[in-house]
Amino acid sequence: MKEQSLSDWIEEKEMRGYYTFTIEEVQKNFPQFGNAYISTSLYRLTIKKKIISPWKGFYVIMPIEYALKAIIPPVFYIDALMVFLRKEYYISLLNAASFYGASHQRAQTFSVTTEAPKLRNTTKTGTSILFFSKKNIPEKFIRKHKAQSGYVNVSSPELTAIDLIENEKYVGGLNRVCTVLNELVDSIDFDRLDEDFFNLTSTPTYQRLGYILEYVLEREELADKLKAKTSSLPMRKIPFKIGKSTLDCEIEKKWKVIINQEIEVDE
Repeated sequence: MKEQSLSDWIEEKEMRGYYTFTIEEVQKNFPQFGNAYISTSLYRLTIKKKIISPWKGFYVIMPIEYALKAIIPPVFYIDALMVFLRKEYYISLLNAASFYGASHQRAQTFSVTTEAPKLRNTTKTGTSILFFSKKNIPEKFIRKHKAQSGYVNVSSPELTAIDLIENEKYVGGLNRVCTVLNELVDSIDFDRLDEDFFNLTSTPTYQRLGYILEYVLEREELADKLKAKTSSLPMRKIPFKIGKSTLDCEIEKKWKVIINQEIEVDE
């Protein structure tokens, strides 16, 4: 009987519906091959675009639908990669917003939030993955969404909203954040949130969200619900745009936001 080749083994995995594997799996299945031989064989398969390696020791088999461009979207393999890295995670920011119909602003990178410590950003395989980190991953505010290769973790609409405001400089600024929130807002429901949600980030983030909902997006009813939920938070005067001058700027009294930037929402 002919000895199975590494290429045959990979093809068999694909036929069975498995599109990821690790270097440890290869070593276990081919104990007769040395590490140098395995590394060379895997390298040749990456050159042929049969597989990609978005992380050292982790490989993704190229699905036929992506073979022409030879770029696999990270959502295809992110769950398996996080299992490999033993990291709790969720898809975040613009990529999370797209799961709720906010696709107006296409993300140039793929954003993932993991438990600390933060993973290094990677730009391998034609796609940039931008990693963020939190001390604790708030599982109750993460949803499972069906993706092409299985289920992935995605921040809830409400968690997505505060993450966008917290990280506005990484997603194109407040104008872009407000444009995305305008598409996300119909999915936001503060009634389903308990007090744990309002301890996820700093008070100024909720203030900025409230100001955006009420005065930029003109969703007063939703803003009032947020105000009721955050009534116990110690609000102080804060700039709407961090790092920008507040000289001679008007102060909005309800949310205590210094209006130091005007917003134009793209329709």
